[in-house]
Amino acid sequence: MHSTTRLMSLLVYVVIGTNCQAQQLKYTAAEAYAIHENINRSRWDIGGRLSHYSFRFMSEFFPTETIKKSNQEFTFTENQRNEIGSISVQNGAETETLEAQLKRLHVNSIIVVKKGEIVFEKYYSMLPEEQHTLQSVSKVITSTLIAKLENEGKIRTDRPIEQYIPELRNTAWQGISVKDILDMRSGIQGSESDLENGPFTNPNHNYYKFESALGLLPRAGGSPPPVYEHVASLKRKNPPGEKVEYHSVNTFVLGWLAEKITGAKYSDLVSEWIWKTMGASSNAYVCLSEKGVAWTHGGVSTTLRDLARFGMLFTQSEIVARKESLVSQAQLQSIFASGQSGYQWDWARKGHGIMKSGFGGQGLYVNPGLDLVIAFFNHIDVEWKTDNMLSFETILEIEKAIERN
Repeated sequence: MHSTTRLMSLLVYVVIGTNCQAQQLKYTAAEAYAIHENINRSRWDIGGRLSHYSFRFMSEFFPTETIKKSNQEFTFTENQRNEIGSISVQNGAETETLEAQLKRLHVNSIIVVKKGEIVFEKYYSMLPEEQHTLQSVSKVITSTLIAKLENEGKIRTDRPIEQYIPELRNTAWQGISVKDILDMRSGIQGSESDLENGPFTNPNHNYYKFESALGLLPRAGGSPPPVYEHVASLKRKNPPGEKVEYHSVNTFVLGWLAEKITGAKYSDLVSEWIWKTMGASSNAYVCLSEKGVAWTHGGVSTTLRDLARFGMLFTQSEIVARKESLVSQAQLQSIFASGQSGYQWDWARKGHGIMKSGFGGQGLYVNPGLDLVIAFFNHIDVEWKTDNMLSFETILEIEKAIERN
């Protein structure tokens, strides 16, 4: 068989075959090669089985920098309660078991930790040691760097951003407080929420230019502008503080702020201030542009257990044990008071917890008062469906099941 024909046959086989295997765990060398060929002709985030692969192995597609693990690993206790998988949860008007829902939503893995004890942990289509992309869950890692700077008195969040990043003087960013950027209330134009104008498909959209400059999206119509210049050039859409509008450029500015104040790279800050502090058992990594700029809004990949360790930093016991050095009670209360997008968390419900989600179905839920963390990984569907995230109602059912025992 001609080599080109053979390759094309293999590509067809892999695309069809892997789409038929809903929870594929391992890939052969031939399958991995064919997936790379397909992604090179399309995009890493195209969805389906191609994205199931890329979400698990982002370092095969982009430059990365290591986030270093701790020399003193935090060791979980374990008391696996498999009956949690049998609890009833809603599926529209119907009910199903949690286990059935996790498989229906093709969740790659999930962990539930109560007071440092693993009570439920499942890996369906990834291995425990794999570093899976967090996508936008990365945002709350970046905001935690800002929280630490705030707690150390190195910044004040009520101050305008140009006080710390002079490059933003005499731009539309001037006068916008760090707090408004933290809470997604900057009012800057070009949000990825502007779906009708194609933020992920239209090369003329400001958000497309932002991610293209970082290397996430394909270049089109010439080279994108340098990312720092592009961010500084954005105009205002709304007055600062007026309304919440999800915009990953806000997170990028927070990462820029952390690096500017400290003179250190993002990966080193996360290593020293977070990963080593929380007792991470594995290295993580952050994806970079070809010029070495970190994707501080969505580029971190980590193991599931280390994501749970990160979530524990927001529990009451850990906040107290660390004497509010990394996350303070005031900052936690600010997240709850905001209700939406406070310190980059998507939502907060008093009496329950705080939640951050990421593209493709990544999730981190923390109930600080119960010392409860739920974390999970997933991948995007071919149609870019966004309904593969565990719902708040499902999370509450897990929470109730834990509290019953």
